[in-house]
Parts: sequence; structure tokens; C-alpha cells
Amino acid sequence: MEIGIDLVEHKDLIGKEEKLKLRLLSLEELERYNSFKSDKRKLEYLASRFAAKEAIFKVYKKGDLTINFSDISILNSEDGSPYVSSTKINDNLKVSISHTDNYSIAVVLKN
Repeated sequence: MEIGIDLVEHKDLIGKEEKLKLRLLSLEELERYNSFKSDKRKLEYLASRFAAKEAIFKVYKKGDLTINFSDISILNSEDGSPYVSSTKINDNLKVSISHTDNYSIAVVLKN
């Protein structure tokens, strides 16, 4: 089993949202991001996806130059729980995300 964890401080993303969302989010995530009315919620969503994707890269112990952030989607099931979707990752990954007003954290497990 492998584990990856990442913590993102929201203030580090302020002013970078427009550039980051295009680099970081998949088309499905971008659609959800754009549906939020609140800038605070957009920032939380962006930070949590950033943390989750960084945690995924940490599971593999190295960056993979053949995969981009936007090749990975962190989506939500009907009950709201996050899951990983990607045509470039075949492993069964489990993800957990949490946030406060100032931080987002994600943990990823690979069996």
C-alpha cells in the first residue's frame, strides 16, 4: 500500500485562480468550478483539487512527465464523497479531502 498527502494554504492561490484553474482542472472539474457562485467556494474547490492531485503524484513517489494535472479528475459521487477518475491511471486510488477556512488537505491511498 502507498499513501500520499498534501496540504494547500488557500491564501497561496489568491490572485492565481484564473491561471491555475486552466492548468489544474479537468473539463468536468472546470464545469463544476464554474457553477459555484461564491469566490470562497471556488477557492476551496481549487485548493482541494490541487491538494488531491499533488497527493496522487506523491503516491507514485515521483512526478510523471506523461500526465498532467488536468488528466486527473477528482469528482464527487452522489453522496458527496470524492473519487479519482482518469484514463491515464489504472490503479484503484482512494481519496479523502477536507478543508477549513484557510487550508485544504487531501490523502490518497493506493492498494
